[in-house]
Amino acid sequence: MPPRPTAPPQLQSAPEALRKFVEDLFTLDVEEPWAQPAEVKETGAAPWRPPNAYTLVMGNLDVEGNVLVEADRHDEGVLVVFGDVTCRNLFVGVGFTFVCTGTLRVKETLVATSMDSVTYAAGVVEAEVVDSGSGAWLTLFGDASQLHVKHLTHYVMNGRKVIKSQNPPDLRTLVVPEVLDLEEWDSLSAEEQADEDPKAIIKLDARAARERLARGESLFRSP
Repeated sequence: MPPRPTAPPQLQSAPEALRKFVEDLFTLDVEEPWAQPAEVKETGAAPWRPPNAYTLVMGNLDVEGNVLVEADRHDEGVLVVFGDVTCRNLFVGVGFTFVCTGTLRVKETLVATSMDSVTYAAGVVEAEVVDSGSGAWLTLFGDASQLHVKHLTHYVMNGRKVIKSQNPPDLRTLVVPEVLDLEEWDSLSAEEQADEDPKAIIKLDARAARERLARGESLFRSP
């Protein structure tokens, strides 16, 4: 069994609940050693994925393109960033755990709804769109005021407290049609649609969103 990683000093300043969660991650039985880059800085539009299914970035992760928390031939894994994260879009894949102990800056969309995924943030979260609360969700460990997003689709957790979106976006006006989950909406008759709020029914299709982000593209409609 590979040696278990050692927590860097900056973990001690994280909220206690998050610190304990990360320390528990270190006890996982993994088949290959944890990747532990000192930091990550990538330019260009190419999407970035962790070098290993179990990866600890010991400093900041700064990527111009999209970040996909996933790994080939693995249906689960962990990415912990002991610093700030900056990227265009962030997608947390099915079965994967993502933790940011610093500020999380996503220029466009944070997708935190993949089944069996975990998305934890200790500090400020900045994004145009946070897709959370349908299948899985983003959990904040700092103060609720640290959520700086223009659009929240469903809800996020702040510890054990639910923070619901006060004004869910109409995703049809924001993202390209190919990443919309319209199945429930299209199953309604015209009369039923007239009585329903499309903002509450039309969702982002996480699988389709992942495919588009993996190509290095945006989810947003062209201006």
